[in-house]
Amino acid sequence: MRLTRRRLLLGGAAAGATGVGAAVAATAGGHTDQQPPAAALPAPATGEVRQHAWDTALHHDEHGNVLPPRFQRLVLCELAGDPTPDRARAAEAALRRLEHAVPAGPEGVLLTVAWGPSWFRRVGVPSPIPAAKALSPVEAPTIDDPAAIVHLASDDEALLDRVERALFAGGTLPGARGPVALTGLLRVRTRRTGFVGAGLPRAHQRDTVGLPTDRPIARSAPLYMGFQSGLRKNQATEDDVTIEDGPWAGGTTMHVSAIDLTLDTWYHGVDDAGRVRRMFAADRAPQDVRDHPTGLPNPDRDLAAVAKQRGVVGHAESMAAVRRNGRPRIIRRDFDSRDGDAAQVHFVALQRSIADFEVTRAAMNAARATNEQAGVGAQVNNGINEWITVTARGNYLVPPRPRRVCPGLPGWDA
Repeated sequence: MRLTRRRLLLGGAAAGATGVGAAVAATAGGHTDQQPPAAALPAPATGEVRQHAWDTALHHDEHGNVLPPRFQRLVLCELAGDPTPDRARAAEAALRRLEHAVPAGPEGVLLTVAWGPSWFRRVGVPSPIPAAKALSPVEAPTIDDPAAIVHLASDDEALLDRVERALFAGGTLPGARGPVALTGLLRVRTRRTGFVGAGLPRAHQRDTVGLPTDRPIARSAPLYMGFQSGLRKNQATEDDVTIEDGPWAGGTTMHVSAIDLTLDTWYHGVDDAGRVRRMFAADRAPQDVRDHPTGLPNPDRDLAAVAKQRGVVGHAESMAAVRRNGRPRIIRRDFDSRDGDAAQVHFVALQRSIADFEVTRAAMNAARATNEQAGVGAQVNNGINEWITVTARGNYLVPPRPRRVCPGLPGWDA
């Protein structure tokens, strides 16, 4: 039975984001050791092995750039009880029921489940991903290490709220042939919410700490900083980031950062041309951005010479040297947020290995461009580093779909 948005919402009033957050948060304090009954597994809803293969389901703009889902959630989870094969089976059955009830796409919901190093320690399996760490001399982030993280995304905020509630707070999901709750296995530690898309940053600008109050963000801007993320020529492909062989073939790795933004001087102290130079490259102008809607070319340059000659280094040009086969090593799936009423970015990066993310982030520091005489420092006139503060980092494995629940659990995932 095909589930439409109308039929879904007729099943009960759609909870607002605050209500969903409260309901989901209420489950975080609970703990249960009750063993769920063994569940018969429904057939998979798709033959796609890669959880991270979202692009074919998403909309694209007239230039072929992928348009990310407008509303997103990151739900960081701890275990609700001892992990057992029965609990794993029940969780996988719940996810399959959800996927049969709600289409995978922007009109429905896209979902990935990933696992942190603490999960692998719990089940006595060597972690395929390292713990996160600080990646800049000027940052001191909290290191996130939940058992699991669930990324949910949709263009339909009411539907997204309802699916989140069903997964983590025991809400019903009309059209699903049975429960879709993960609560027998996982409970919420914290959740991060946000959005990306034209008009949304401007709509959330008022009363958001870290944003100017007297200068509106452009209506066309999909993100707080005014530029589109993930242009076609400045993204890795999903094939690029897919693990090719070994036990996790068909999966990928995920890095998630929480980043505070302080953008008063971004809009007041820097003009349009200056923002382009800092976001892209020292010799770029606003017209270049308009002329290259799929992404500016970013040749590898001598950044020390750029700093000396121009007095500024661009964010994109600082990372050109670490591209692979002419493309970045990561897929960006970042989105803006006003969690805690403050301007933030929740930066989600997918890559074949965490090392690919770390080398990319190290390049962003542009250490070899630092030149005090030219006025380029670790943060000043160095890309966008002056306006961002990383507050948390976490590394995760995104297993292939057949192993997405409790990877490595004895008796379940050999």
